[in-house]
Amino acid sequence: MRTYVRMMALAAALMGMSEAATALTTANANLRRTPTTTGAVLGTVPTNTLVLVACSGQWCRTTYKGTAGYVAQSLLKPVTGSARLTGNGTVYYRTCTQMRAAGVAPVKLGEPAYRTALDRNQNSVACERGE
Repeated sequence: MRTYVRMMALAAALMGMSEAATALTTANANLRRTPTTTGAVLGTVPTNTLVLVACSGQWCRTTYKGTAGYVAQSLLKPVTGSARLTGNGTVYYRTCTQMRAAGVAPVKLGEPAYRTALDRNQNSVACERGE
């Protein structure tokens, strides 16, 4: 339930920020609870991980493996040609099974409902056959 609440909070945050995009981590990045260097570390996002971000100032809001938090913008490199979020926000599916049941799988990077956690082979297509 906590993960669901965090994901909904992230979706609300992303809808309110106009600079949502995709990015790659340029080094191992601490995923922090708050947008400060003293914020509790929730986990580490490995180098070259594709993430969906919404940035404000020096920090970007993102999720990694179902955990929402903040990553320093200095550790991210924007993906050229990435699609910005459009419409009324993002749609959240916890699993590929839920996404398939809704009839929307597979989804590509930049489309509503895409999450890196559902893209196991990191080819920018989530919940394709075999995943």
